[in-house]
Amino acid sequence: MDKLTPCPPWLVDDATALLARSTGGRMPHAILLSGVEGIGKRDFAQSVVEALLCRNRQGCHACGECESCRQLLADSHPDYQKLMPEGASSVIKVDSVRALVDWLQLTASQASHRIALIEQADRLNRNAANSLLKTLEEPGEQAILILSATRAGALPATIRSRCQKVTLKMTNQAAAIAWLEGQVDDPVAALAGAGGGPYLAVDNASPESLAAEEKLLAAWRDLFLHKGSVGRISDSLSDLDTSVCLATFCRWCLMAIKRREGVQGVATAAVTEVISETQARMTNDQWYRFYDRLLQLHRTDSASFKTQMVLEGLFADTRLMTISAATR
Repeated sequence: MDKLTPCPPWLVDDATALLARSTGGRMPHAILLSGVEGIGKRDFAQSVVEALLCRNRQGCHACGECESCRQLLADSHPDYQKLMPEGASSVIKVDSVRALVDWLQLTASQASHRIALIEQADRLNRNAANSLLKTLEEPGEQAILILSATRAGALPATIRSRCQKVTLKMTNQAAAIAWLEGQVDDPVAALAGAGGGPYLAVDNASPESLAAEEKLLAAWRDLFLHKGSVGRISDSLSDLDTSVCLATFCRWCLMAIKRREGVQGVATAAVTEVISETQARMTNDQWYRFYDRLLQLHRTDSASFKTQMVLEGLFADTRLMTISAATR
């Protein structure tokens, strides 16, 4: 890599608090990082790894000049390995985890930590997750295992219970808005529309994401205003990623609930218009049921399912609820 990874400015306090534990010898041997999509888990985890391995750390930042930092820059540090989903299935497979577990049992070569980072740990398949259990219970000397997941609830309870959970939250919104300046048209609305995830806000501003949002808004409006069949609506989203659809609908569902409770919130004009049009189509109880169903689906391995198959049943049930609400 060309340069070390800076900690997202809105997460500096979290990084400082976590790294302070290493100074006192209280660093957890297994950490589960979670947080909303786009909050910055990947860069946060990478920056913490680099700071832990740095020989001349400055606050929560690696110095970028010591031998350890030079090895990290060259992707050749002997005490660091990273694992992430691979292949068309976008899952983390058992053989890769077994190799990582064996490596973690070795002694750190530089009398420091031996660190393994598993990105998108919610994509571990069942066998891969099970192969981690023994290591989580009996880590190697000076070994640290960091798991990062947006859908932490999708991980087995046996994994979650053996990790120290660190939930990353937006603790410095001003820093996030300043970071977004020049990257999006309206930083405040973009951040709100992304559910508090600055990286997602930037992604949402891309032409591809804007086109996807247009499809999702049309599907949402057609579903709740009874324009077209459920089959046609779900088919219109068949080329989109299932997790993107579910995460977006979760955010919009929360917006509808809040607006019904008198909380306006901030969003783009297009999203605000559609939510205003549809918020009265279900009762509060029905909106909460819809939201719970979305969350349940999002926490499953939805990446392995076809979008149309996942959404058609959900839309059919929701359409029935809108009809029920209209007859009351």
